[in-house]
Amino acid sequence: MSPRNWRLDLAFPWLARLPGSLPWWLAPLVGHLDTAAAEGARHALVTAFGRVFPQSSPQQRHEWAERHLAMQARETLDACAFPRLHAQRGMRITLEGEAHYRAALARGRGVILVLAHYGRLLTAPVALAARGHRLSMVTMPVLDNPDLPPAMRRFLTKKVAAFGRIIGGEWISTDRPLLPVRRDLARGGAWIILADAWSPTFARLRAHPFLGGSLSLPTGIERLAAATGAALIYGATYEESPRHLHVQLRALPENPAEALGAAVAQLETDVRERPWDWWHWGLLEYIWHSEPPSQE
Repeated sequence: MSPRNWRLDLAFPWLARLPGSLPWWLAPLVGHLDTAAAEGARHALVTAFGRVFPQSSPQQRHEWAERHLAMQARETLDACAFPRLHAQRGMRITLEGEAHYRAALARGRGVILVLAHYGRLLTAPVALAARGHRLSMVTMPVLDNPDLPPAMRRFLTKKVAAFGRIIGGEWISTDRPLLPVRRDLARGGAWIILADAWSPTFARLRAHPFLGGSLSLPTGIERLAAATGAALIYGATYEESPRHLHVQLRALPENPAEALGAAVAQLETDVRERPWDWWHWGLLEYIWHSEPPSQE
């Protein structure tokens, strides 16, 4: 067995056992990155913030970077404490828009819960699961990445397993045939898919207006919804405080392309209001371009 990572293998699982909301207050002090990696991340974040928000001050960019690292540390802790989130032990989760989700399910053609890499993103499905909804999830094949450090592989393996127990459904990666997803949607099932997942192997991309430029995202959700007739619901989580998360579900247009456009527009609004909560600043050079999308 490879050497243990004291943060992922020891500190965060230990924090998850502490009482009340204390773990989520302490998580940023532990941090999910080692000192050198955290310093590199701060520099990269400050640079990216300055590129997209040139009107921001250096002080703002540094504050946003610290808040970004704190958010990621709390999300790392969430992965060790899914049962506590589900039961709201030490963490309060409010859910807005469940009626939209229920109405979409009632159509009987399946539901795709569209998420983005924004904030503590898995809270939305956890909140739905706590209200009796069963969900499944499509993800990138992260566990098959040969460059994944052993400690991170162990952490993600446990995270996927724990999350699967909470949501109650299936888990399938995009390197596998997606026919089971189509069949389950046809039976009225619900699947979680991240709209802003990215891989250099993605060939079918659509550019969306985003932060004064364009954000290139895969069209897989659009094509899946068009093929199955599934309804699309957008879910976002907002941190009101370290111990209070607010989940908002929004109905999206029936046309799949318009639905994804509406989801990206909401993500843009959220990122403008809370830049530190978007995970993809490190992918900016791959997925974002300073020129708006072509109107052709």
